Amino acid sequence: MTMSNSEWNLIGNYPIAEYRCGVRAGERVRLRQDIVIEDFAGRPTGLVFPAGEVWTVLSGSAEPPVDVWLRQANGDRHTWSDDSDFWKQFERISEHD
Repeated sequence: MTMSNSEWNLIGNYPIAEYRCGVRAGERVRLRQDIVIEDFAGRPTGLVFPAGEVWTVLSGSAEPPVDVWLRQANGDRHTWSDDSDFWKQFERISEHD
């Protein structure tokens, strides 16, 4: 499969500070359960993000799809759907945790 240049959009502006699901940029969230990473065919790659890992919510892009932007402690960035399913995978933690 090839992609044309029109399918790519460089994003340089991240104005979303509060997401529809209620989480806000700067908050920390904890994984409720392991995330098993799969390849394009749905097979586990061997990479697992363990339950209990703490991620930081980042400001997000307004470009569709609007997803929650997150950063792991190691600096890797990820996105998650900005809907009620967010709270099935993550829980908000306090500053003191």
